[in-house]
Amino acid sequence: MPKDPVVINWDNGQLDEFLNDPNGELGRDLFTRLGDVVEAGAKARALVRTGRMKSLIYSEVIRDEKGLVANIISPVLDPETHKPYASFHEYKKTRDRRPHRSLRPAVRDIRKIVSG
Repeated sequence: MPKDPVVINWDNGQLDEFLNDPNGELGRDLFTRLGDVVEAGAKARALVRTGRMKSLIYSEVIRDEKGLVANIISPVLDPETHKPYASFHEYKKTRDRRPHRSLRPAVRDIRKIVSG
């Protein structure tokens, strides 16, 4: 029984835009995946007292004036100072402890994707 031939209508302009437009579908997918990797790394490294900071970390891909950006966000505020709790862990020495960084090392996890 003969099969019907498969016809592919190729649009070179559409393909070029998909592969080369940094703000296009492929770029958004790449930034989403990179954001997911950094988010997972930040959650894995976050200090857990109540688990609130870790559970509320999330990533989002937005477009700004320079193009696509993957933001990793921890919206938890310190109950006493009402400042972002994660910033105390990333930048400041709290009490007698060194800063406990979770986001900066998580950004380095991207290298694992590139190097395989």
